[in-house]
Amino acid sequence: MTMKRCWEDDREVENLAMANCLMLLSRVGQTGSTRDRVFSCKTCNKEFKSFQALGGHRASHKRPKPSEGTIQSPPKPKTHECTVCGLEFAIGQALGGHMRRHRDGGIGNEKVA
Repeated sequence: MTMKRCWEDDREVENLAMANCLMLLSRVGQTGSTRDRVFSCKTCNKEFKSFQALGGHRASHKRPKPSEGTIQSPPKPKTHECTVCGLEFAIGQALGGHMRRHRDGGIGNEKVA
């Protein structure tokens, strides 16, 4: 008794064999694992096990380094000065309210010493 092979079964086996061949060909030239790969910094030659770690490290080269031993004074707060009388205000809104006095011709049009 002989068994007849189905044409569809042959086609399925052929498709699986082709898929396996393509998978094997896609791996040509690759190493067995990616754990052996090392990523190195072009600036300082430091080595990292992952590309993400290298990326984080490379960002550190772009940040300015604070110089050691130098004490920086805190930035001077910006003041807003009245061009008419010379008074200074911490915020621009206060200066705007003050300037209304000069525009309305109210008290204080003279220069304060």
